[in-house]
Amino acid sequence: MAPRPSPVSPNPPAKKKGKGCLIGCLSLVGILIVVFAGLEVFRRYTVRRMDETFLQTYQPSPQIAEIAEKTTMTDTAKKIFYRADPEFVPTDVFVRYCLEKKGVELALACARSDTPGEKKSTGPRIFLLQIEDPRFTDNKFPSSAHELLHLIYHRLTAQDKSRLTPLLDAELQRHQDDLHLMEIVDIIKNSGGDQEVILNEMHSVFGVEFRDISPELETHYAQYFADRLQVVAMYETGGLETRTRKLDQLSQETKALNTKLVGLSNQLTNLKNTGADDQYNNLIPQYNALVNQYNSKVREGNKIFAEVEVFYKLINPDFQPPQEK
Repeated sequence: MAPRPSPVSPNPPAKKKGKGCLIGCLSLVGILIVVFAGLEVFRRYTVRRMDETFLQTYQPSPQIAEIAEKTTMTDTAKKIFYRADPEFVPTDVFVRYCLEKKGVELALACARSDTPGEKKSTGPRIFLLQIEDPRFTDNKFPSSAHELLHLIYHRLTAQDKSRLTPLLDAELQRHQDDLHLMEIVDIIKNSGGDQEVILNEMHSVFGVEFRDISPELETHYAQYFADRLQVVAMYETGGLETRTRKLDQLSQETKALNTKLVGLSNQLTNLKNTGADDQYNNLIPQYNALVNQYNSKVREGNKIFAEVEVFYKLINPDFQPPQEK
C-alpha cells in the first residue's frame, strides 16, 4: 500500500519579515547618508565658488596685507582672512557690531556673519578695534590671528571637529594650572557658553598664545601659519596682551586668597567666641600675612588695570577690580 500523504495545513505559517525590514532600513539609512553627504559637498562647493568670486576683485589695504604677512599666514589662511574683508573700526562701531550681540568676546576683534547696516555682507566679516595708543597698536596682529582661527574652526567639517576635539580637550587639561586660561573658561561658562563655544575659543587661544602644544595640534595650525611661533611671540610682547594675561592671573590669585581669608576669618571668630585665646592669637599672624599678600596683588592689579581699563572693560565688561582689605 502506498503511504498516505501528510495533511496540508490550510494556513501555512507566515514568512518572517525581520530580514526584509532590516535590509529596507539599512537601505534607507544608506540613502540618507548619501543625500546628506551630497548636500555637504554642494554646500562646500557653493562656499568655495562664493569665495573665489569675492577674491577675484578683493584688494587688501596696506594695513590688512601687513597683518597677513607678519603673522605668516599661508595662502590657505590668506584666502579665508581676506574673504572676511577685515576692517578697523572706532570704539562706538566696535561696540555696536561686536559687543551688543549675545556672545563672548575675548579679543579686541570679532568675526560676525550678521553685521547690520552698511557692513552687511554675504559672509562673515572681521572687525578690529582701531587703537591709537602706540603701546597697544600691535594688538592687531594676534587679534587678527585669533579671529582667523575662529573662522577656520567654523568652516571645519564634522569629521575634522571630531578629530580636533580630543586634541583640544587634552591640551586644556594639560594647562589647568594656567590661571589666564582658566579665567577665559570661567568667562565663557558664566556667559552661558557650552562646550562647543569653549572648544572654538580654545582653538584660537592655543593657536595664538601657547608655545608648548601637542605635535598633532602643531600640524593642524601649520596649514594656516608658516611660523606659528612668530604669532605667539607677537602675542607675548604685545603691551595689551601681556597686561590682560597678568590681570586674569591676578584675578584668579586674589579669588583664591580671598577664599582662604574667609575661612580663616570664620575660624578666628569661632575661636574668639569659645574663649580659645591662645589658638586665636597664634592664628592672627597667618591671617595678617594673607591680608598683606592679598592687598599686594590688589595694588598690582589696580595699577595694570588703570593702564588698560578702556580696553579690558570691552573684553570683560563685568570685571570689577578687588578692593584692599
